[in-house]
Amino acid sequence: MVFRKYRAVKQWGKMDTRIFKEIYNSRNKRKMPAFEVPEAVKALGVPIFEPNEVFTFSNRKNLVEQARVEAESEVRFLEQLHPLQKSHPAYIFEGAEPMSDGISQAALLTRSVVRHGLPETILHNSAAKLEIDEEMVRDSILHGERYNPTLEKLPERFDPVMFWIRHHRLHGTPVIKRNNIILNNLLRHVILGGFRTQALEHSFQVNRDSPLSVYLSGGQYFSKTPLVLRAQPHLTVQSPNSTVTMPWAGPIDVQSASAEPLPDIYPISPVIDFETDTIYNDDLLLTRNEQQTHVHSVLWSREQDQKYPWTSEQNMANAILTTYAAAVAEATRNGATELKKPILVRGVQLVNGRLDLVAMQLNTLKPTENGENAEKNIVWIEKGLRLYKPKPYYDQMEVVDKLDMDVFHKFVALMLGFGAPHAH
Repeated sequence: MVFRKYRAVKQWGKMDTRIFKEIYNSRNKRKMPAFEVPEAVKALGVPIFEPNEVFTFSNRKNLVEQARVEAESEVRFLEQLHPLQKSHPAYIFEGAEPMSDGISQAALLTRSVVRHGLPETILHNSAAKLEIDEEMVRDSILHGERYNPTLEKLPERFDPVMFWIRHHRLHGTPVIKRNNIILNNLLRHVILGGFRTQALEHSFQVNRDSPLSVYLSGGQYFSKTPLVLRAQPHLTVQSPNSTVTMPWAGPIDVQSASAEPLPDIYPISPVIDFETDTIYNDDLLLTRNEQQTHVHSVLWSREQDQKYPWTSEQNMANAILTTYAAAVAEATRNGATELKKPILVRGVQLVNGRLDLVAMQLNTLKPTENGENAEKNIVWIEKGLRLYKPKPYYDQMEVVDKLDMDVFHKFVALMLGFGAPHAH
């Protein structure tokens, strides 16, 4: 009985092989359509030969030499630099590498005196007390963490303990997109709340994912090799009213801050974390550059690397340099080369549920120089404020845990803090 079953299976396998061979032979007998030269190639006017026709010519050596010369000319054409590409080397900052010494290194590069915490007059400003319910903030966060229907291939999960396990690739909303949605919603609540309470009297113009690039040269570190600061903040907020760039520190405060020394990070070089490349387009790149607007703030988000996450110091250093680039762009727009009066630009960075708040007051455009400096910039920072506790990117958030409304109120105070807190 067993033998008969085996024999039947063997005969059935032979029949399958015969059918497959017949199908395969019939497909091989089909004639392929003849190749036709495309009209685009004919329009070039180049000579066209049959594959075997070239070897029948007596001057085939000349044809080969001609083809080699044409190929070399094409290669030389590809090696030509783009009109915007310069041959001069430069340091490039794009927010891809963490600063080794964190805030101190960023303060030295931006020639800034660091003030930890926002001024009390800004935090307790009556204009920043908006009637925004806690449920509205929770809904803003859930809009990005749960309700967005985007389905994209998420990064491969890495377990630092059981690193040899391969997890399934999941699809969902990327972390950057989630954070950008949250920043959009938070800014929208601030703007609408400011108009509702008449705390905001001027309109805002918001651009999304606009490139930002500034060029700096001179000083101790950038005299021979200039510095190019590049970024692409998700939100670039501008206003036609220059009130949004009014400084927070008066002349006496600037004078006292300028007497303070800059951080010393020796033996670390301040430019150790910058990439070295040639300059590409040394002109200012800023959205609405030709319009009569003023940069109020830039908002963006980062995703922490699973294997090498940045520290809170490195995140804040990245926020300081990006906000500094926006401030320099505001000061040098429309071809300006000198800073007539101090300006202030705000920066907000969202990383893993934490907000990094920056207020950069630009008092001088001169890079760091040897010896005593006449004026220094001032930067107010709030480092790593926990707004909410996020879930891992491969988990679904159902409710917002550990929402801190005090952090949200600091964000509102930063956005609506206009004018100098001190009269002097």
